[in-house]
Amino acid sequence: MSHNKKTITIITAVVLVLALVIGWCAWRKHVTSTKETQASANTSSSSSTNKAKKKTPVLSDKQKEQNKTIALQMEKDMRNWGVDSLADPHQWAKQPADQVLAALRTPDNIETPADMPTSMKINQGWGGNAPSYVCNTSDYQSLCDTMPTSQAWWKNEVWGTGARWVKDPTATVLENGKVRVKGKVRSILVTSGDTYSMGGYNALTPAWRDYQIDDILTIKNGKVSDIEYVGNQNWWINPFLTAWTPDRVADSIGEGNRIAIPVSGALNWNGMNPTGITRVLNAPTSMGGMDGKVDWSMWDDLIQAGNTANGQQQAPDLDPAKDAATIHDRE
Repeated sequence: MSHNKKTITIITAVVLVLALVIGWCAWRKHVTSTKETQASANTSSSSSTNKAKKKTPVLSDKQKEQNKTIALQMEKDMRNWGVDSLADPHQWAKQPADQVLAALRTPDNIETPADMPTSMKINQGWGGNAPSYVCNTSDYQSLCDTMPTSQAWWKNEVWGTGARWVKDPTATVLENGKVRVKGKVRSILVTSGDTYSMGGYNALTPAWRDYQIDDILTIKNGKVSDIEYVGNQNWWINPFLTAWTPDRVADSIGEGNRIAIPVSGALNWNGMNPTGITRVLNAPTSMGGMDGKVDWSMWDDLIQAGNTANGQQQAPDLDPAKDAATIHDRE
């Protein structure tokens, strides 16, 4: 009897041990399975998130063309302004000075185009109607009453400014749905200071310069909501979305092309009383001045006419031989 009890006790102990082992194994399997399921879910969620981040807008060909049209309209509205920089200066040769100056004068009203296709918030410090540089600068507060707006101030500082696209820019829709616009904008600047005269004609020497444009435009709901400027960003080629300041204007545009236009009569800068804050263009005092950077080709026939004139007919300030030699040396 004692032997049987011992045997039963051993068997019971073995069964209990086996039960514990089996139970523990089952529990571990459940825990492992749960962790693997959670890990798989997390991985799937992470993958979905990454895919969502990488997902780019899918635009139809029609939508792409619409966005390109909107971007190009925006660029033309924001950069074509003021004096026509594409006008051929040869049309003004030997014309009355007042007539030429009138054609090159900054217009009275430089308004942001009302239909400019943008939803961007326009800064109150941008554009011609914004408070002027003198109003925003403590040293020049006394001038604020007479030149309260940027346009009033700038028109008092220089005679003429403007810009035009040289030709229609190109527009490309990027993978992220934004539109990249590239092209070339030509600016013009006319300032007082010319003094050279010959044979009854005075030299008027504006400056023209081309700037490369490279902008990336974001378009939402048919409007431009943001612009990233990759290329040049100067206020005189983007006047409605930038503050007008005197910095570098003459220095920058003056590095471009200079052409001496012979105009008949005196250069009257009526309506200007420059403060001296803004630099003006360097003006040639002779045909050989400014290291030959000025194009004097419009004066060729004047020099030839002077060479055939006799002493009585020749204007007192005309020296055809000297000026012809100057042009020859420069070529």
